[in-house]
Amino acid sequence: MKTELGERVAELVELGWDPQAVTESSAALHTRGPFNWWLFLLVLVVFPVVGGVLYLVFWMATSRVTLFLRQEGDAVHVAGDAWLLDLQMARKEAVVQEQREIKERGFWPVMWPKLVAFLGLLLVWVLILRCAF
Repeated sequence: MKTELGERVAELVELGWDPQAVTESSAALHTRGPFNWWLFLLVLVVFPVVGGVLYLVFWMATSRVTLFLRQEGDAVHVAGDAWLLDLQMARKEAVVQEQREIKERGFWPVMWPKLVAFLGLLLVWVLILRCAF
């Protein structure tokens, strides 16, 4: 594998991408797209009990994202679902730091403040909807 391509693949693996196929001058990587929590909650409210399961099945079926890398000369060209890569690169340092913390301290110690904030916001929305209807 060429040096530039190898560095780029290593960088993407650090961001959570999984290599599918790697050759001397190309690579294919995949991951899952972001989980839309707001849509999940909307489906869960509209279709209680089965809505959450339906959205999870839908997300598992449609969230696979693939990225293809090809090296020509010293340049590495990106093709495929580059939108997710652009989002990740925009907040790369935060993603890498969060993944490191999860690996070092575990999921719950790192994510509980975000989950509490999310549940608090959900509770506020439920109260607003109850008062409105």
